[in-house]
Amino acid sequence: MLPWTAGKRVHHCERCQRPLAIYRGLFKRDRFRIIPLYAAVHATAALLFVLALATALVGTGSMRHIMLAVAFPLALFGASDVADGYLSIRTGVSRIFGRVRRGGIARAIGAGTILFGLAGCLIALIGITAFTGAQ
Repeated sequence: MLPWTAGKRVHHCERCQRPLAIYRGLFKRDRFRIIPLYAAVHATAALLFVLALATALVGTGSMRHIMLAVAFPLALFGASDVADGYLSIRTGVSRIFGRVRRGGIARAIGAGTILFGLAGCLIALIGITAFTGAQ
C-alpha cells in the first residue's frame, strides 16, 4: 500500500485499486482502522435497513413504507457491488468471502458481481417506483 496522505480519509489500494477508508477506533481513540469503502457502504446500508424497517413496523406499518425501507438499502448494496465488480474486471483482483482471487477467475466473479448489483438496483428502482406510484 502506498503511504497514506495526511488529512485524507479515503485512499486506494496499490494492488487492487479499491478505495480504503480510515477511521478512529471506537474504544481506543488513539488507533486508526482501515476498511474497504464498499464494506463501509454495506455496513451503512445494513444499518439503514434495520432502522428503516423497525421505524416502519413500529410507526405506521404500511406496506408502502416497508417497500421503501427495503428499496434504498438494496440500491446501496447494488451500486457498491457494481463498483466492486468493475474494479475486479479492471484490475483482475477479486476479494469475495475473505478470499483473494486473481486473473480470469476474478474477472468472471467481477462480471457476476456486476450482474447481481444491476439486478439489485433494478429491484430497488421497482420498489421506489411502486412507492411513489401507489397512493
